[in-house]
Amino acid sequence: MQPRHDNHIEEPQFDLTPMIDVVMLLIVFFMLTAQFAQTMLGPIDLPRESGDSDANRGSTVTIDLLANGDLKLDSEPMARERLLQLIALDLRRTGASAELEVIVRADRAAPAGHLNTLAGDLAGLGVRHWKLATNGGGQ
Repeated sequence: MQPRHDNHIEEPQFDLTPMIDVVMLLIVFFMLTAQFAQTMLGPIDLPRESGDSDANRGSTVTIDLLANGDLKLDSEPMARERLLQLIALDLRRTGASAELEVIVRADRAAPAGHLNTLAGDLAGLGVRHWKLATNGGGQ
């Protein structure tokens, strides 16, 4: 008499609960850090204009131009000369102005002369492309 062989192979069971837990923690982490990055930017009355937004390519520098002409680099008050020195260092570090993304957040009440002076200073450093932040209101 021959023994009976069943060809039934038990399939492995995978418990996805730990993976789902990790994914949820990552989602919460990135949501909180994105919110924290936005709160690091000081309050400023941006121009209301619709615009486009694209993904960051490389290093990002955010310059705030206040209504009185004062400048802030990443929400830290800074003299114009020091700000330009730091941007020049970033340009040397990245190797090309296309790698450095410069975003200017100019207050709506700031005179255009202050923005023109800043644009000239950036051009003097070799920054040919920079973005002017707006409030997406378009009104």
